[in-house]
Amino acid sequence: MDQQDISPMLDYSKLWAPHALERNQTLEFAVGPLLMRIHRGMQDWYVAHESVAGGDERCFVRTLDEPLNPDNEWTRWIIDEGINSLRFLPRLPDRPIIVRPEMPISLMPRQSVQFFIGIPLWIAVVNGARQDPAVEIPTMTLSNSWFGPTTEGELCYALKTTAKRHLAELLPHAHRAVFPLEVRNASSELLKFERLCLRPQYLNVFQGATRLWTSKGRVSYRGEENWSRIVYASGAPEYDRAGAQVGSAREAMRHGALLKTFDNLIQKVELP
Repeated sequence: MDQQDISPMLDYSKLWAPHALERNQTLEFAVGPLLMRIHRGMQDWYVAHESVAGGDERCFVRTLDEPLNPDNEWTRWIIDEGINSLRFLPRLPDRPIIVRPEMPISLMPRQSVQFFIGIPLWIAVVNGARQDPAVEIPTMTLSNSWFGPTTEGELCYALKTTAKRHLAELLPHAHRAVFPLEVRNASSELLKFERLCLRPQYLNVFQGATRLWTSKGRVSYRGEENWSRIVYASGAPEYDRAGAQVGSAREAMRHGALLKTFDNLIQKVELP
């Protein structure tokens, strides 16, 4: 597909690089509705963040020579005085997410359907050469939801946006990474579903030519009496010239884990 059919360019080129801060400087970081400010004082560091409406395509980082602004709600960091730089890392939600197609799906036997799902990012802040984040901030607040039976289900996040069937339907949201998901009906039965439960904690994040992407997923339904097969890949998808990995999965896939993807079915993980 021609890149122009996907989306306008979102410039992430400077976001994930290390950023040095001198004392009494403020770093402003924005991706989508999230606006974060980090100020380096004479001894301590300070962080503030807010959600700004109408900024879904916003994507920038800049350094300002200005004192601590008392109008912001700051949190103080006490860190090693020798640290003078930080990095921002894109991460995916820390719980499963529930997403709905635009309408209920009836998938005929031996057929497959491709979805593209924009998953909101979490932004991790890492100080100096450390690998573990000092803080993680979601780019948007997701509502809680429950998936499965009352006694055996999972606490999840619910996405208000729907799973799209075509790349051209995706909006240029800087704070979302696109998850390509294929659902296959490998059975002789009709497969009906209205929502899906996905596990973004198993996905890596990659930089594409026009947006961020996750590794791919595939669910193969083998019939009500058989295990379905779930595969979450680790490499970059073959869309949008995605290549450089900029964010890592929170967890490694466990072979044989029992996970629910459809409302009324249990699936078993098989590693690729």
